[in-house]
Amino acid sequence: MIYDYDIVEINNEDNLVLYISLDNEFAKLKSKVKKNKLKEIVDNFIKDNNIKFKGNKIKIVLGGFLLGTLLLAGKDLKLNETNSNIIPNNSYSLVWSDDLYLTTYEEQPLEVVEELNEEVVVENNQDDIVVKNNKTYELPKKSIIVNENNDTEQSIEVNEVKENETIENNTYVTIKRKNGTILNLELEEYLIGVVGAEMPASFNIEALKSQAIIARTYTLKALERNKTLTADESTQSFKDSNELKGMWGSNYDKYYNKIKECVDSTKGIYLTYNGSIIDAVYHSTSNGMTEDASNVWSGGEPYLIPVESIYDSSNKSYQKDVFMTYEEVSSKLNMDISSNTEFNVLTRTSGNRVGTIKIDNQEFRGVDIRNRLGLRSADFIIQKVDEGINITTFGYGHGVGLSQYGANGYANHGYNYEQILKHYYTGINFNYKN
Repeated sequence: MIYDYDIVEINNEDNLVLYISLDNEFAKLKSKVKKNKLKEIVDNFIKDNNIKFKGNKIKIVLGGFLLGTLLLAGKDLKLNETNSNIIPNNSYSLVWSDDLYLTTYEEQPLEVVEELNEEVVVENNQDDIVVKNNKTYELPKKSIIVNENNDTEQSIEVNEVKENETIENNTYVTIKRKNGTILNLELEEYLIGVVGAEMPASFNIEALKSQAIIARTYTLKALERNKTLTADESTQSFKDSNELKGMWGSNYDKYYNKIKECVDSTKGIYLTYNGSIIDAVYHSTSNGMTEDASNVWSGGEPYLIPVESIYDSSNKSYQKDVFMTYEEVSSKLNMDISSNTEFNVLTRTSGNRVGTIKIDNQEFRGVDIRNRLGLRSADFIIQKVDEGINITTFGYGHGVGLSQYGANGYANHGYNYEQILKHYYTGINFNYKN
């Protein structure tokens, strides 16, 4: 439930900020039980991780929104002489402070409101201002349900959202992460984390809009099939606000707003072919042509056929060389490979990748060799040398559907997102989800 934490300076005092997500089991608990359960979880988390900080406030943050504050309190609670440990002898209790906001919230990232190069001075003693790494952050609060009397015994209200549920025309999706955390996010908010994870934020805004639309299309298709969404490449990669901060650093505010604009400006748009949601597959870099889906997987689609992708070579890793010893290749192909082995490409696909290759007396599909050897692409050239083979690959990925670097190239040459998507997905239509 607690998936990360920070120690940040608020009003010249260390605050422990705990980032939480809510699972369905927790959401089903009664309000008072939720409150006590959360305190128990926080208590155990602090002890298990031996967290030490200079202060007595614990901020509970859900998706970037300040849910409330816990105080470390007790008759034995005081800072030691070195101000290095807030939990002397592990004797303390957790109580809600008076600034607890009971709120119906949605997941939003912490907003960077100002970047500072000099020492930070926080004015007006505002408790919702966080200073960290020479940046000022605002902990936003959305007070739809507020305890006007500051009654600290009032319970936490948590919206229970069922998996992939539609509420008031908003679609909520469930994402299961590798660490077991389950996130329930509104579709459009989820897409910000997908686009940020899947495409470089420095790309042209029209390419990013294209990515937003195919990410939305991919998600709707997954929901239609009752397919579980994950946060990794097994479905679509997803990064939360903390992960995006780690990836973007000082560019977080700029890049987040840029991607949010792309998602917002294309809100609800998805792709269909003959009335059905398409399989919006995509890859990093083509070899100059995209691939027919039937050459990669067991079946094909009329909208997933080869088209030119002429700007992919702008990717600095468009061409890549790798060396493998004969022993490595033998192990990966489960056959004896030596300097006497013959490698002969027999056919190439309509996307100009290796269709079939003969290695001595055995024939392989190019995609199978790519997978077994862990190559970046099925467009490859093999050259034997004394100790092994040199392999040169062109492009990166399966080659089907939209090429991300190709799309960015087209965007830089004046194409808008509609033109880009119609180029890479033949015969598709644009639909709108209310």
